[in-house]
Amino acid sequence: MSTAELPTWAMIAADARRVRERLAGELRTWGALFHAHRRGPGMPGYWHAAHVASVQPVRERLLAGDLTASDRDRAEAAADDLWDAVAAGWAFAGWLRGQHLAEAPAVEHVTAELISAGRWLARYPVTIAAHEAAVAELFAVAEEAAG
Repeated sequence: MSTAELPTWAMIAADARRVRERLAGELRTWGALFHAHRRGPGMPGYWHAAHVASVQPVRERLLAGDLTASDRDRAEAAADDLWDAVAAGWAFAGWLRGQHLAEAPAVEHVTAELISAGRWLARYPVTIAAHEAAVAELFAVAEEAAG
């Protein structure tokens, strides 16, 4: 296994942020459509929770000022924040389907982004395992050369 094939931790963090921001964009679009159709104050609480989770990454904000955090710490924080946004997004989509709101716009675009984010999250542990295997292999090669 070559470490040249693996994305860096910084690339993984950036990719997680990109996926979370796409989800945030679809949630924002749905919210704007809902507001335009409803023409009244207030947004569904489930939508608000999903939107906040997608635009305010708690763990990444906590690590932003931590000078001792590694690139892996930042990648894990980005993945965890994406996980939170996806969980809140699915709660919103499930709630909306159960409401049968006539004035609510379709949620298919949000669902598509949730599925895409879920696929990314499913690959994430595999990526970590590949990084750990590559590092272990590097140490094994170094030990063989020294021995």
